[in-house]
Amino acid sequence: MWTPILLYLLKANVALLLFAAAYFGLLRRLTFFTLNRAYLVFALLFAAGYPALPLPALLPAEATPTVVFALVGTTGAAPGAAPAGPAAPAVDWAAVGVALYAAGVAVLLARLLGQLLALGRLRARARPVVAHGLPVRALAEAVSPFSFWQTIYLNPALHPAPELAAVLRHEQVHVRQWHTLDVLLAQLALAVAWCNPAAWLLRRALLDNLEYLADEAVLKTGLVDRRAYQYSLLRLSHAAAAPSLVSSFTFPTLKNRVLMMNSPSSALAHSGRYLLALPLALGLALSVGAALSPAVAAPAAQAVVPGPAVYYLDGKLSDKATVDALDSKSIVFMNVLKEETARKVFGSATGGVVIVVTKAHENAAEVRALDDKIANVAPLVPGTETPAEVNVLTPTALAYITKTHPNSRIIGVTKLSYPSTGEVRYKVQLAEGTRPHYAYFDEKSNAVKP
Repeated sequence: MWTPILLYLLKANVALLLFAAAYFGLLRRLTFFTLNRAYLVFALLFAAGYPALPLPALLPAEATPTVVFALVGTTGAAPGAAPAGPAAPAVDWAAVGVALYAAGVAVLLARLLGQLLALGRLRARARPVVAHGLPVRALAEAVSPFSFWQTIYLNPALHPAPELAAVLRHEQVHVRQWHTLDVLLAQLALAVAWCNPAAWLLRRALLDNLEYLADEAVLKTGLVDRRAYQYSLLRLSHAAAAPSLVSSFTFPTLKNRVLMMNSPSSALAHSGRYLLALPLALGLALSVGAALSPAVAAPAAQAVVPGPAVYYLDGKLSDKATVDALDSKSIVFMNVLKEETARKVFGSATGGVVIVVTKAHENAAEVRALDDKIANVAPLVPGTETPAEVNVLTPTALAYITKTHPNSRIIGVTKLSYPSTGEVRYKVQLAEGTRPHYAYFDEKSNAVKP
């Protein structure tokens, strides 16, 4: 049984897998770095948000056949039967799975908090200086330059003047374009989806793409020689690593950075890949979400009676086994009184009451007596059932039928009158292929249950 939390996690992780597959299959090698950034950020936000939305199923649910006693899912205890002993509590494996998953999330969130605290301590040790006209925070230790939020951290003494200028231009891009937001989003997504390889791949892809963006911006200024810049990257790759949380100036995938810098710009025609990748990932994710939606797993027509149920067949006390043995075609009406309603009618009822009337006995004295007894609470049988014209259906009712039963045609309309309450309903017989089913409406064309 899928709990809401497990269902959310399943949908979110499937979405991450689909978006990662589309990215690495179609977009990774393109030089449209800004579009790639938008795609990756959208993928993480969509995967986090869409499972929580009440999205309807993409395909309409098939109408449920009118088998009236399929609506009852609770059996009553036989008279005189001894009460069953308490059952041993079963292991709730869903709760165990959620607990283990939550433990992994807690560990990674704790790690993220520790990284933020370490950055805070590093900021406290650094002293504010001005380098090439830009405010930075100077570190005493040998560390690779990096930026976090709106601050650049480096050790100016470790860089010759031309290299320092290139480093500052690179980090300025990270600061101006608020790349720290992307980094934090990727870290949170990784914590929530820690067991999903796609979360790790998308985080790496996002961090790499931020470096591509910064490299591209630096080289486009024309103030930095491409070859000298790449040699600087190679030299800095041997420096002490920056904190793992931040978008560092260098990282182990230096080869990919150099490769992307030397790659020719992608042709404009290749931008059409985004029109394929995004709808493909979206469509598949929504389809999976619709298939897993609990709205299609349990037909709305089901009504479960809480607690032990008492059965009346043709006005006489009966039992579930006798009712189950009936041919559904022989039943003319069925009414389920919930426990609260049943007590108003029968007084001492301890559970729900299921009332079944067959065609052969719908006019029996016992049926009429029981009908009179509950008429003021829950009318039992229709007083009359007469044919009606299709034109009694209002546009509202027709629109409901078209939307709910798009592949069905109307066979006929029957007017149901309830003398005890004065209520009138309309039963619309529909057919999809050779299978009949029904829709019910009140006098105001509101869809109602049979």
